[in-house]
Amino acid sequence: MAETMVLERLIRWAAEQHGFVRTADAVKMKVNPAAMRKLAAAGRLEHRGWGLYRVTAFPSTQHDEFHEAVLWANGLGIIGGEAALALWDLADVNPRKIEIIVPPNYAPRRQGQERYKTRRRKIADADIETVDNIPVLAATVAIADAITAGVTGTLIEQAITTARGRQLIGLVAESRLRVQLADRTASPTVSTR
Repeated sequence: MAETMVLERLIRWAAEQHGFVRTADAVKMKVNPAAMRKLAAAGRLEHRGWGLYRVTAFPSTQHDEFHEAVLWANGLGIIGGEAALALWDLADVNPRKIEIIVPPNYAPRRQGQERYKTRRRKIADADIETVDNIPVLAATVAIADAITAGVTGTLIEQAITTARGRQLIGLVAESRLRVQLADRTASPTVSTR
């Protein structure tokens, strides 16, 4: 298959994935992964990690790192934790690692774990939404998770207020989240003496 035809097929596939394409995707398209390495050597693709490339013709976006994280988890990941708050743009969080929730039976690769934090957990379909075609915990679930994880109360307040203002959560969900946050704040700390 001519290099131009291969690139055109990869571009069509990558258009649905923020410009990213995996070698597993290429195999589905009956494209030899060696052709991807050649395209990378020619500067048409950028090698981003094990089995993951980005088509250089696509402009970068503010959400690329989140989509790349989901694809790193073999397309099985869901953005969670503080990263979910960031993807939803609910609070001024700056997570050191992008949290990816993967199915309980999925074993992530070691390569890339310096950039990602994985958590194995079954998530109900109703608790998953998409932001910019990226699977992410629903806003209510993301905020509740952040409360449980101990994210600073001011950031949680900001997330709740923003989510309510953008009608991502209703009054009942807002009340539950505020009670959950108040309960966390009121919990006695354990003394280590």
